[in-house]
Amino acid sequence: MNQRVGFFIIEMGIIQDWIYRALVLDQLRFYYQLPAILFLSIPLILWIYIAYRRRRAWRIRYSVASLANKIPRVKRRWMPSRHLPLIFRLLVLSLIILAAMRPQMGKTHERITTQGIDIMMVLDISPSMLAEDFQPNRLEAAKEVLADFVGRNQNDRIGLVVFSGMAFTQCPITTDTVILEEFIMQIQIGDILEGGTAIGDAILTGVSRLREKDVPSRVMILLTDGEHNWGEYDPETSARIAAREGIRIYTIGVGSYDPTPIPDPEHPGQYLRNYYGGLLYTEIDEDSLQQIADLTGGRYYRAEDEEALANIYEEIGQLETTDIESYRYVTYSEIFQVFLILALILLALELVARFIWGRVIP
Repeated sequence: MNQRVGFFIIEMGIIQDWIYRALVLDQLRFYYQLPAILFLSIPLILWIYIAYRRRRAWRIRYSVASLANKIPRVKRRWMPSRHLPLIFRLLVLSLIILAAMRPQMGKTHERITTQGIDIMMVLDISPSMLAEDFQPNRLEAAKEVLADFVGRNQNDRIGLVVFSGMAFTQCPITTDTVILEEFIMQIQIGDILEGGTAIGDAILTGVSRLREKDVPSRVMILLTDGEHNWGEYDPETSARIAAREGIRIYTIGVGSYDPTPIPDPEHPGQYLRNYYGGLLYTEIDEDSLQQIADLTGGRYYRAEDEEALANIYEEIGQLETTDIESYRYVTYSEIFQVFLILALILLALELVARFIWGRVIP
């Protein structure tokens, strides 16, 4: 018994899902519309039934009236129960008409063809990125902008290279934006022990991760707040190698034009000082960053605050857009069997209603 109830609940759930898809998703259609004319017969049947019930005289004839007293009394039946057979017959007729109209349930398919690009983000994590002209500092502001950029470019493959006195790949090229965002937020000053700013080495590390030439476009976004002062390769040579590989580099110099001291990562509240005891200030080699961009067909940007930095990444994302082609089509499956099954169930209920609920006892 429980198993039958379980199957009944499952069937009702399936029917409910079909109704929802038909009414809400607008995916139900009838292949033939002509049988719908038969629905006009339902009002005619009701009119004939009502007229017949009114004209028929319900009498019981006995030769002796006293015999009627011997008839056992029965409980008064619910009056509408005598009409249940007709109701079930009309429902069965409606379901048969619907089945004859060949109902079909549609399923939407969407095919999207994209031509994504490969983007390697190259981020400076030298101690100067702790400068507080951005809130709370340059590095944290850059991390927020990078994470937002990744979230808005779901169709592209993106990787991350970080550098200071040397460069290493924080995250290879991937389409998993969730993992990449986690890698971005985990970046800290001090992940690279060797000090300095090796821009040339960082470019070559990014180039080594953008070697697949079958993608429509390969782009590198280099963000730094300093000047090249360390590493084995100079930025110009690295940029020429990137240009030969067909990689375009967008360079971003981050920091205000006002002299900004560099916080000491090992001594909170203090600032780094030079050999003579004076405060160290950040300096951006804009000429070098402009040259890198020019050699590779990219552009150079200067970001003085968080809003400008976010706008720069948004502009780069718009410059490197790709066409997306979308195809939407619907396939239909036959469901007339459902209406026939429901008609058989109601027909069985009609027989029960006629011989049990609608049974007349004199």
